[in-house]
Amino acid sequence: MQLSRERIHGASTHIHRHTLERLRAGCSAADCADVCGTLAAVLDEAFAAADSSAAGIACAAGCDFCCHLRVSAFAHEAAAVLHRLRTAVAPAVAADIERRIVATAGRLEGMTVTEHYAARIPCALLVDGRCSVYAVRPSACAAHHSLSRARCEQAFERPEQHGTPRNSRPALLELQTLGDALIAATQSALEQGGRDATRRELHQALRDLIEGRSEAIIGGDPSCDVHSTSSCGS
Repeated sequence: MQLSRERIHGASTHIHRHTLERLRAGCSAADCADVCGTLAAVLDEAFAAADSSAAGIACAAGCDFCCHLRVSAFAHEAAAVLHRLRTAVAPAVAADIERRIVATAGRLEGMTVTEHYAARIPCALLVDGRCSVYAVRPSACAAHHSLSRARCEQAFERPEQHGTPRNSRPALLELQTLGDALIAATQSALEQGGRDATRRELHQALRDLIEGRSEAIIGGDPSCDVHSTSSCGS
């Protein structure tokens, strides 16, 4: 598989423009979900092309080793996740997930990043080993991939080796470059549009939205309802 510089540049330009257009002025949680879904779709298409070229991507539904890693998300990604959870997941299941989100966020409060990795805490969004909000998953999740399930399992079983060559994840350079470029394009668009371009631990960002403690969902009105498709003002 080969992703040319031109294709990567074109994809990142598209994501930058789309993010800026949807999130610069008044925007809603549905706009946030659209931005996240668009980025995920670009990466999914590239991954599918890699599979068809026999690149050997090991990721498959039900393989959730990476769903025990620490995930950092932009504010609009957290808004998109909660919107999806509350509009596309069965209410009883969604309520249970929200309880797990709050509990996990609290558990992480006293942990260092290293301790978090070592704890192997499952993402609260997992249901039967699958992501309940997969279509709008954060960019960090959408860009993550591996060429070896065995290496991912080893990394899961040996968290004390995190960050060492023995715990490295084999990946395709072209896909890694594409993912990094799309995340950078997203951050640039947020900064240009005057939005929050920082990333926080996903459960803690979601907990603050659930409990109404976030001062700005995406740099907008703190009273914005993530159920709603109405505008979040700037």
